[in-house]
Amino acid sequence: MTDFLTPSNVTFIIGLLGIMFGVYNYFRNPQIKSEKTDALMEQRVSWMVDISDRRFKDMQDNFKELLLQSNNHIHTVDTKVDALQGIIIGMGQEIIKLGTIIEERIPKKHG
Repeated sequence: MTDFLTPSNVTFIIGLLGIMFGVYNYFRNPQIKSEKTDALMEQRVSWMVDISDRRFKDMQDNFKELLLQSNNHIHTVDTKVDALQGIIIGMGQEIIKLGTIIEERIPKKHG
């Protein structure tokens, strides 16, 4: 056993362990880095999807609000047009009455 623990054998074993650890790290570190990169990319994509969903929901809410406002404005305009139409009909009737009164009071000239 004393022949086995010579300084050159111990150095050889330590060197062999160092090489094995180096090879292990050579293949393991890129795997860890790749897993971290994948996790970060997945998180970034998830955030982008959430942001896009929020933006589309906000746009949809804005369109709904604009549609409601436009419907309200159209209703207001329709109401005002109906009121104006009633006033115009009333004015037409008054003009007919005035025309009739004028025809009755001013004699027609024959001749």
